[in-house]
Amino acid sequence: MIFSRRPFITADGRPLAAHPPRVLLLAPSEGLGGGIERYLGTVETLLESGGAVVRRVDLRGPGTPIGPAARLRFTVTALRTASRAGPFGAVLTGHPSLIPVAAAAATVARARRGPVIFHGIDIWGRRRIGKAILARHPAMYPVAVSSFSAGALAGAGVLAGSGVAPVLHPGIAPAWRAALLESGIDRPHRTAAPIPTLLSVFRLNFAEWEGKGLRELLAALPEVRRRVGPVRLVIAGRGPANESLRQVIAGHEDVELLESPDDATLARLYGTADLFALCTRTRPPHSGEGYGIVLIEAQLAGCPVVAPASGGSRDAYVEGLTGTSPADESPEALAAVLTDLLTDRDRLARLGRAAAEWARTATNPDEHMKAVFTAVLGIPRPTSDSAPAWRDGQAEAVPPMPPARPEAEATLGYRTTSLVGDA
Repeated sequence: MIFSRRPFITADGRPLAAHPPRVLLLAPSEGLGGGIERYLGTVETLLESGGAVVRRVDLRGPGTPIGPAARLRFTVTALRTASRAGPFGAVLTGHPSLIPVAAAAATVARARRGPVIFHGIDIWGRRRIGKAILARHPAMYPVAVSSFSAGALAGAGVLAGSGVAPVLHPGIAPAWRAALLESGIDRPHRTAAPIPTLLSVFRLNFAEWEGKGLRELLAALPEVRRRVGPVRLVIAGRGPANESLRQVIAGHEDVELLESPDDATLARLYGTADLFALCTRTRPPHSGEGYGIVLIEAQLAGCPVVAPASGGSRDAYVEGLTGTSPADESPEALAAVLTDLLTDRDRLARLGRAAAEWARTATNPDEHMKAVFTAVLGIPRPTSDSAPAWRDGQAEAVPPMPPARPEAEATLGYRTTSLVGDA
């Protein structure tokens, strides 16, 4: 189990007043990679840098097998933390599978709010008991990561007649966002490579890559290469890759596999790729992307995107302006979109410039911090250049402080976590 014990101080080193809001975060994992970890890690970072005290309990970590023993330890630790470290203003549940434990923890912690994050695939795989608890517990409520997820929740009856779930789009951790923006600075001045590079990023274990459309992407490439010429495909993600993935790739020309690249390498991949493609399928048991964080990451680096044909990724790019998507999930439709873009490098450049500008605005850290505080704690949060003073859990405005120095990033809680995984 992993607890967050970072001291909260302001950018100039001053301690805040007593009684900041307190949040107990129950997360499915830490250190395994993937979009859910990135989502929750950014929420945790912004809560802390905004003045909240976060205690985190994870179901599992690297080397921890999932099973009854792990679930029992998680339950005991979550309830002990809720009792001994409480009360908490909110118990934030990072995945619907944790609802039963979260409900007990919210009661023990005397939490007024209990948001539960619904990412996408979990909407259809939830247990009935979780739905029943969510409908009856006075503090708990769903939060969706995209309009697609919010609509699915409404259609599944999870809201119990309460309307549409609030949407808290994924954010990008400030340090990682800065690295991605930096990686795309030289893109307008880079001489177009004679062989275009197509990039796709997802977690490389079997359960993940089978749903990411790699087979269809590889099936589409021969037609793309017939019409465009040579195309280099780079597949990157948290590894190690299993043997089945290696066998699928084997025999395909000009395909490069990068297992667990570090953040600098991944940023460079985004910044030098000509086109990014996320090809997630909706074949059972795969239900598609709830959002697609990697699409935002690519656009921050100035890389235009091809998004999945289905799912919640419509919130993660602007059709026709920063990218596009195929008409359906077939290799033929994917090949048509890839060919159309790769044969017009001038259009790719225009899309890339628009992508960087749109993604910069869409991931503004101050605006996302406000959204996080509203969704989790139900209170507003000043922009990050103003330090809050806390009185009995409520924020009071204080005079603005100078902008944080680069070396103060660690003080603010900004960090680049492992950023390679599923979308």
